[in-house]
Amino acid sequence: MRKWREDITLIARSLRLIHKISAGILGMMLLQSALVSLSPFITMYMSSVMINGIQDRMELGQLLVLAAVTITASLLVHLSGSFFRHYINYLQARFWSRCEMVLSGKMMEMDYADVESARIHRLRQQIQDFSNVGGEGIGNVLYQFRELAERALTVIFSIAFVMSLFTARFQGEASGILRFAVSPPAAVLLAAAVLANAFAGMGVGRKMMENSHNLMRQATDANRVYMYYLENHIMTYHTGKDVRIYHEAGMLREETKALFDTGVDMMNGQTRNEAKYAGTVALSTVVLSTIVYLFVGLRALAGMIGVGQVVLYIGSISKFTDGFTGLVMALTRLRTNNDVMRVYFEFLDTPAGTEGAAGTPVGTKEAAERLAGTEEAAETPVGTKEAAERLAGTKEAADVPAPHEVEFCDVSFRYPDSENWVLRHISMKFRMGERLAVVGKNGSGKTTFIKLLCRLYDPTEGCILVDGVDIRHFGMEEYRKLFSVVFQDYKLFSFSLAQNVAAKRDAEPDRVEACLQRAGFGERLSRMHDGIHTCLYKDFEETGVEVSGGEAQKIAIARALYKDAPIIVLDEPTAALDPIAEYEIYSGFNEMIGGRTAIYISHRLSSCRFCDDIVVFNMGELVQRGSHDELAADADGLYYELWNAQAQHYADSAPTA
Repeated sequence: MRKWREDITLIARSLRLIHKISAGILGMMLLQSALVSLSPFITMYMSSVMINGIQDRMELGQLLVLAAVTITASLLVHLSGSFFRHYINYLQARFWSRCEMVLSGKMMEMDYADVESARIHRLRQQIQDFSNVGGEGIGNVLYQFRELAERALTVIFSIAFVMSLFTARFQGEASGILRFAVSPPAAVLLAAAVLANAFAGMGVGRKMMENSHNLMRQATDANRVYMYYLENHIMTYHTGKDVRIYHEAGMLREETKALFDTGVDMMNGQTRNEAKYAGTVALSTVVLSTIVYLFVGLRALAGMIGVGQVVLYIGSISKFTDGFTGLVMALTRLRTNNDVMRVYFEFLDTPAGTEGAAGTPVGTKEAAERLAGTEEAAETPVGTKEAAERLAGTKEAADVPAPHEVEFCDVSFRYPDSENWVLRHISMKFRMGERLAVVGKNGSGKTTFIKLLCRLYDPTEGCILVDGVDIRHFGMEEYRKLFSVVFQDYKLFSFSLAQNVAAKRDAEPDRVEACLQRAGFGERLSRMHDGIHTCLYKDFEETGVEVSGGEAQKIAIARALYKDAPIIVLDEPTAALDPIAEYEIYSGFNEMIGGRTAIYISHRLSSCRFCDDIVVFNMGELVQRGSHDELAADADGLYYELWNAQAQHYADSAPTA
C-alpha cells in the first residue's frame, strides 16, 4: 500500500509538471478522451434503436429521423474530435519544446560544481537514454494520461449501457437452458466471466510489459554507446581526418555492427515476447465472446431484450473488457515509468545556483550584521562595515561594487565526493590594477584557484573577500560580472564571429572589430568573406569558416575583452599561438588589458616578465610570491627551477650556425 501511495504521489507530481509546462493540455486531452470513448457507444446505441424499430415495424419517417440523428451526432463528434486533435497537436508541440527547455534551463542555472559533477551527468544521460530507447519519461506520462482517461471513460460508458442487461427481470416461463439463461445466477456468472477475462488480460499484459521493460533497460546501454559512435565519430566531419589517417573506419564498422546486432536480437526478443502472450489473450477473448454471445442470444430468444440490444450489449461488454485491461495497463505503465521520473525529478530538484552563504539569504539584515560584527571584519582595513551595510537593504545593495582588493583567507578546497585536497591554506591579497601571474607544475591547483575566485565553486574551508565582504553574500550574477575569463578548455559556437565575441545576438559591430584587432585577429578578419558576420565552422552553414587553434584562442581573448570586466583572467592564453603571435600578444599586453586587473595562468614563464606579481603553486600550496627578478634569484625556490628548466630547453633547441 505504501508503494502505491508513493507511486500515485509521483504520478500526480508529474501531471502537475506537465500542466506547468503546457497549461491546458491535460484538460483538452480529457475532453478528447471523452469524445473518443463516447463515439462508438453512440453508434451502437442508435443502431440498436433503429434495429428494434425495424423489428417493430416503425414508420419510415421515424426511421429517417433516427438515421438523421445518428448521422448528425456522429458528425458532431467527428468535428469536435478533429478540433480537439488539431489543438492538442499544437499543445503537444509547445509541450515538447518547453520540456527540453526545462532540462536545459535547469542545467544552465545550476552551480558549476553540479554541472561538472558525475551525478548530474549520470542523471542527464539516463533521462536521454530512457527517452531515446523506450520513449519513457515525462512524455510517456502525457501519453499514458490520455490512455488512462480514455480507458477509464470507456469502462464507465460500457457499464452505463450494459447495466440493463443484468438488471432486467424475465416475465414469463422458460425451461431448460433458456430458464437458466434468464435467471439472476446466469447474470452473476456472466459478470464474473467478464471480470475474470479482464483480470486475466491484465495479468498477461503486465507480464508482457515487464519483459519488454527489462529488454528496454538492456538496450539502453547499447544504444548510448551506438549513439556515441554515430554522433561523435561517424556522422561528424570533425573526426574525418583521424578516421582516414589511422584507418579507424574498420574499427568503427565492427563496433557499430556489434551494437546493431545486439539491438536486432533485442527487437526479436520483444517480438517473441509479444507473440507469446498474444496467443493467450486471443484464446481468453474467444472463450469470453462465446459465453457473451450465448448469454445475450438466449435472453433475446426469451424476449427479455430486443434484437437491436444484442448489438449494444455485446459491443458494450467487449468495450468494457478492453477498457478495463487498458486502464490497468496504463496505470501499470505509469508506475513503471516512475523509475524514470524519479531520475527526472532528482535532476530538477538539484538546487539552483547559490545566491547566499550558509543558508543566509542575500541582502538580509542578518547577513549584514553578521559581517559587520565579526572579528575578521573588524580587522579588515577596507570598509567592511560599510560594505555589509550595503547588503542590508535593497536588491541593488547585493550588487558588487567596483572592488579595490581581493583576499583569500586560509582557503582550502577539495572537489565533491573526493577526499583529496586540491588547495590547502591559501592566504593572499591582490589589489585592483595589478598584473598577477599564477604559475606551477601541472596539477598544482592553479586552475582550481581561478574557479574559486570566479565562484564556480565555493571554498571547502576558509573564505574569499572582496573589500572585506565574503563573496558568498553577493548576488551570483552581479559578482561574475567582475570577471572575463579565457579558460584552457574554452568553447566557441557555430554562430557568427560577432555572436561569439559579444556572447549575444545584438553585438556592437565596431566594438567587436576593435576587440578582435586588439586580440591580434585583425589580419585573419580581413580575409573573412562576411567579416564579423562570418559563421564559424560548418555545422549550420556550408560557407562556415574553420579556424585554427591559435585563431580560436584569439577569438576567445576578444570575447574576454568585449565583456569589459574589471578583472580579466587568462588561462594559458598563448598555448595555441606560434612564437610570433605570442610575441605580438605580450608586446601589446598592457594596451590590450588597459586598466584592468589581469591574472595570468601560464606554463611559459616568459610571460611572467609582464606581470607585477607572481605566485607559485606546488601540490595545492602557495610556496612562493614575488617579482620575476626576486623569484629568479632564489636558487632554492621552485620558480628558479622551473625558469632555468625552460631556459635550458630554449638554449638546447636554439639553432646552431
